[in-house]
Amino acid sequence: MQDILLRNGLLCDGTRNKPYVGDIAIKGGKITRIAAKIEDGAETVVDVQGLVVSPGFIDMHSHSDVSFLRDDRCESKIYQGVTSEVVGQCGMTIYPCAAGHIEDMYTFAGTDLKFDKRYYTSYSLQEFIDKVQKNGKRMATNLLPLIGHGALRAGVVGFAGRKVTEVELQAMAELLDRDMQYGAWGLSLGLGYAPGLFADQTELNALGEVVHRYDGVITSHMRSQSVRIFEALEEMYGINRATGAKVHIAHLKICGKGQLGKSGLVIEHLKNAVRQGVQVTKDMYPYTAASTDLTDVLPKWSLEGGLGKAAERFNTDERPKLMQHLEENYRTRADGESIHIVTTYGRYPAADNKNVYQLSQELGVSMPEALEKVIVATKGKADCVYFIMLESDVMNYMKEADVAIGSDGYGYAFDEGISPHPRSFGTFPRFLRLARENKLCELAVAVHRITKLPADIVGLKDRGVLRKGLVADITVFDPAAVADTATYSEPCRKPVGIEHVIIGGQFAVRRGNQTDKRLGQILLKNK
Repeated sequence: MQDILLRNGLLCDGTRNKPYVGDIAIKGGKITRIAAKIEDGAETVVDVQGLVVSPGFIDMHSHSDVSFLRDDRCESKIYQGVTSEVVGQCGMTIYPCAAGHIEDMYTFAGTDLKFDKRYYTSYSLQEFIDKVQKNGKRMATNLLPLIGHGALRAGVVGFAGRKVTEVELQAMAELLDRDMQYGAWGLSLGLGYAPGLFADQTELNALGEVVHRYDGVITSHMRSQSVRIFEALEEMYGINRATGAKVHIAHLKICGKGQLGKSGLVIEHLKNAVRQGVQVTKDMYPYTAASTDLTDVLPKWSLEGGLGKAAERFNTDERPKLMQHLEENYRTRADGESIHIVTTYGRYPAADNKNVYQLSQELGVSMPEALEKVIVATKGKADCVYFIMLESDVMNYMKEADVAIGSDGYGYAFDEGISPHPRSFGTFPRFLRLARENKLCELAVAVHRITKLPADIVGLKDRGVLRKGLVADITVFDPAAVADTATYSEPCRKPVGIEHVIIGGQFAVRRGNQTDKRLGQILLKNK
């Protein structure tokens, strides 16, 4: 007797093989049989005729690290068909740190209005997981943790804008080695953020040697996605060439004045590196807007010491230099309208849900002055959506069969009262819709890019493919109807066409509705 039998589905197994109609049997959390017709009895039989049965979607780039601590539903991801998320991205985790540096980690981790993140900020990945288990915290999706380089640096060096010493680098390597041995999947870089941006190639290579020992992956929010993108790519290639560690380019994009339209050059640069033997992979999200904090408008030198320190500089003799930078970059109405301030977390409500041009008009000040007011009032902590990419560049990347999909989003509930980037709620259905409507790739290729490809990139062996003996993480969707409904003005909207989601052989979503089961786990590489 099987636990679940899915009958008459179009099986798209994640390998890019041609889909075929068949049945899948599940028992004890595993796939037990796949055949054209299975006559076994089952406790639950579901006829999925006309629907695609695929491996559960794997979010290659997610920031749901602590979302489940606030709300274990993770509706924004589970309703997209996501069953696993690679977290700890852009150098941002709330661990690890050296003895005596927990206060620096509190600063790096930041605040959360819905729960006390300080309690979960930890000296190690193991300590974090121990706290999660001790407090009985559950999660709706599986999480595959990386170690954040920014956290690693803050947890040893603090926020100094300088090269690390040999002693500091050794301490960072030892912390990374310990957490990789415990089961982290790799290291994430946030070279556009402090304190990660102060690292040099020597530091990155030394940490790359540690990651390589455990066959992990190094994901990177690169130093530049604009005018210096090719230098930034070479920096990543350099890690692989020097250490053998696999490198991965996160949220691949091209943006900035004078750079729009150059996606073809970036694609060729990456392909040429692969031809030369560089082990480099990449992911993207299917949107023309990015999202990060408001201090992204500031020059990188001002971020030494962290976001709060950057805000304080407006009250020093460095203000003229900061204002000059803002005046050079935010001159036109279009410049201001490209930045939408999502939330200031209650610190400057007048700016919430407004673009910078609109805010400047309401305040009767210039756009640089409006930016200054918000940054100072929020101490640098304000979430924004940046409209900085061309649709044609995004579509060019989406045509590439070897580009995985990552949301760069968070696990949210629909009723949290927030207004984030719609990618948190719509990335995967949107990708499938755009692939269908624009004939970007065949269905089997599209499914591969959100299942087996990310599994291969990170090294996940027991999921990502429909195969007997593997864990039964499965997503069932309507290939003709699956689509996103989240928009920039109404981002917290449920997608359509995702019918069933199975995690570990049990229904997480059935007939389009989330069940009361929280089936996710923190998955470790060596377990």
